[in-house]
Amino acid sequence: MKSIPLVLIAGFLGAGKTTFLSQLAAELEKRGTPFSIVVNDFVDAEVDAVRLRTPGVEVQALSGSCVCCSSLNEFLQVLGDIEVPPGGVLLVEANGASDLISLITALAARGETQRFTSPLQVTMLDASRWQKREDHNELEREQMQTATHWMLTHLDHAEETRIGELRAWAIDQSPRALETDAEKLADTLKFLCLSSRFRRVAPDPKSMLEDRWQATADHHHHHENERAFTAMKVDIPFVVKRRDLEETLRELPEEVIRVKGLCRLAELPTIPMSFQHVRPQAETWFLPMLGNLGVIPTGVIIGVGLPVQDISRRFADLPSAEVNPGFKPYDL
Repeated sequence: MKSIPLVLIAGFLGAGKTTFLSQLAAELEKRGTPFSIVVNDFVDAEVDAVRLRTPGVEVQALSGSCVCCSSLNEFLQVLGDIEVPPGGVLLVEANGASDLISLITALAARGETQRFTSPLQVTMLDASRWQKREDHNELEREQMQTATHWMLTHLDHAEETRIGELRAWAIDQSPRALETDAEKLADTLKFLCLSSRFRRVAPDPKSMLEDRWQATADHHHHHENERAFTAMKVDIPFVVKRRDLEETLRELPEEVIRVKGLCRLAELPTIPMSFQHVRPQAETWFLPMLGNLGVIPTGVIIGVGLPVQDISRRFADLPSAEVNPGFKPYDL
């Protein structure tokens, strides 16, 4: 029996993993390559999963902590149970705080993964925020060390000099890894699914874990409680004004690293929006979710040492907007 190609999509919080996953899914559909998806995230992975669901595609949301540690056993159970279409591939979006060295070590050792190939790992490198994570720069660098492929993201917000430096760093850091994009990777996966010899295409992750990495059962991003990632879920009014939501996001405490969620804006209430807010730049952007009308407005806050009561109060104070005359909720 042929093994199933397994693709891990990695990258720090806000690096563009879900966007890339959406693009890759679209390219696989064009090529007639079937796939299933697993999304792992803090608190409520449905926020991302709802963006990825299309007819005929199984998408499983794994909420909780990182798949490399406290959610590892649940993740492995999902890998063992999830149905992947014949001749298809499994796409996994890892939590942005995941320690990929530990995760790949576990994948190589556990029986639940025996039906999959050694994983391809695509790491998103955020050109605009790379190594501007302060205490989390080391984790961001380590997410590149086991990569078989990598892709630069957020290029519109970075100068050409910085893009060139980051590309040179990636090549120096992981000379065996290939720069890619959704189209190139979809071509690779189509070949793997069709070929009976693809078992040897992906580098053996165990051979990549050199002594200098010393992968262990401990994960450095949890070594100190004050540096451990935490998350919380907040409710958002059924309809809000964009400026009110953006102001609330900008004024969140500095402990917040990223916010993402679902909302309806008063300016266009019939079309649900997915929104993202990343620090330290405090950038916010919105993406229409056409065809996903039944979403419930909600937000997921991710950070280190989050002041829960303060954040909860700020969202409780977020005013609900009046809907334009003539708009009826049941029209959604």
